[in-house]
Amino acid sequence: MSSATGGLKELHQLHLDLDACHKQLDNGPRRIAAHEKRLTARQAEINDQKAHITDLQKAADQKNLQFRTNEQSVGDIKAKLNQARTNVEFDIFKSQIAAKEKENEGLEDEYLTMLEKVDAEKARLEEMNGELKEAEAALQKTKAEFSALEPQVKTQAAGLEVELREAEKCIPTKMMEMYRRLVEAHGPSTLAPLDANACSECFVELSPQNIVEVRTAKFVICKSCGRILYSADPE
Repeated sequence: MSSATGGLKELHQLHLDLDACHKQLDNGPRRIAAHEKRLTARQAEINDQKAHITDLQKAADQKNLQFRTNEQSVGDIKAKLNQARTNVEFDIFKSQIAAKEKENEGLEDEYLTMLEKVDAEKARLEEMNGELKEAEAALQKTKAEFSALEPQVKTQAAGLEVELREAEKCIPTKMMEMYRRLVEAHGPSTLAPLDANACSECFVELSPQNIVEVRTAKFVICKSCGRILYSADPE
């Protein structure tokens, strides 16, 4: 393998390794932000659930109040019933008592049903609190993992930057400006090895002359995608 081609291959690998480091450094804060967003959403859901339970409890209490008010009314009407002077008054009071008692049957059923709903929603709230604790634990774990990893990756990236600057010496001086532009445009995929007789990035087949130039370590740029080409098996 010629030193020029070997240099391009090494340069490509350094670009890939450095990009992997940058992705690790970027991925940590993104993961933390995602966990924080999830945690905020869990807390909002819990707040909504608490408000929902409060509303259900208020509605249940209102049914209970109506029930007790009706019971008081029944007692009052029964007192009047005992003092009825005519059969008409007696029948009216009896009818009122029956209506109130029937209404109370419905109110009691509704009240008990709403209490069951309150209990079910409270149980769900407990589950949600457990999910919140899990989300908090996941956030803290992610922060701890990234805190431990970050210094190592930054040190590795700094070392790769030094190696990259050294490896870039294989780029002809007159091509360095173009190389910089290509790196700006394509990042770690600025360089591409041959795949048989084609560019491994765009898969467009090279001309016979270009293939020979790449295999003899000439500086060749893919006319289709603009990558710097090299061969793993030069002549």
